[in-house]
Amino acid sequence: MVQNAIVKKIVRDGVAQVSLLRQMECGLHCDGACAGCTQRPTEEILALASNPIGAKPGDMVEVEPTGGHNISTSVVVFALPCVGLVLGYLAGDSLFHLGEGLSILAALAGLLVGFIPAVLLNRSILKSQAPEFAILKYLRP
Repeated sequence: MVQNAIVKKIVRDGVAQVSLLRQMECGLHCDGACAGCTQRPTEEILALASNPIGAKPGDMVEVEPTGGHNISTSVVVFALPCVGLVLGYLAGDSLFHLGEGLSILAALAGLLVGFIPAVLLNRSILKSQAPEFAILKYLRP
């Protein structure tokens, strides 16, 4: 999904920090005419973007997410905890013949075990500081 962003600073050669502009009803195409706009987002969303076009701080650019590991990340974050939940319950009920209450506790334990890869993946992504977006073109310098 292509988004508009403003280049905040150059982090290193070929990588810039950008402020993503959230999509609003008005499209934020007011060019500053509506300074009192209630639709304007108050918080800033910062991300790293590869900068093949050499954009400078203050430039408005168009960015898109890098292809990366989006599907595999989604599987780890969403599917594994669900699988752990189901397997924990089935193991508690069928394999160990625990009662209903203890099977639910086994399901919760399975859920927690399923979250471990998600937490490890999150730490890995935060440490890598790889660009999450790629700058495509200038919108206005």
